[in-house]
Amino acid sequence: MEKTNNFHEYVYPVIILTVIAFVATLLLALTNMVSAPVIAANSAARADATRKEVLADGDSFAPVQGLTDSDLAKSSDGKASIESTDDVQAAANGAGYVMTVHTTSFGGDLTMMVGIDKKGAVTGVKVTDHSDTPGVGTKDQADDYLAQYVGKTELTSPLNVKKEKDFQYISGASVSGTAIHRGVGVALDEYKAVAGK
Repeated sequence: MEKTNNFHEYVYPVIILTVIAFVATLLLALTNMVSAPVIAANSAARADATRKEVLADGDSFAPVQGLTDSDLAKSSDGKASIESTDDVQAAANGAGYVMTVHTTSFGGDLTMMVGIDKKGAVTGVKVTDHSDTPGVGTKDQADDYLAQYVGKTELTSPLNVKKEKDFQYISGASVSGTAIHRGVGVALDEYKAVAGK
């Protein structure tokens, strides 16, 4: 009688919890298996829409062929870089390139896309992910602010937005602004590397 009580009191609840955990894990795995391709497709569609936004003359985009990790640009201070060969996309119609740049901002990592036409001029800049504080830290991400980069083929001071000629930086948000500025500089450097390929 005591063995039966021990089984019901200690072993039976463990078996029930194990079965519940197994079923929950199985259901989560099945849900992930079904939803992962949909999430990936939606993410790819958003990325293509952003590429089209920063390089409006581009039609469809694909990674530049023949690039290696050694071809990927990085800022001289190491705070901004193109991390993967897939981050360098060419427009199929030859309109230019879109670079995805990862940089370090005030709140942490910041990811952005920079469109560059076939003549080497910036056509658009868009921040796609960031951890900056809404308000002051994100003023540098506004379309009218980022429009200052359109038409630029080089930066006079790629590591410091405050030293850029003919540029209106936002006081109090210079860390975020410099992060974006660094990213644009890296994208322009990458254009020089791929334009000759």
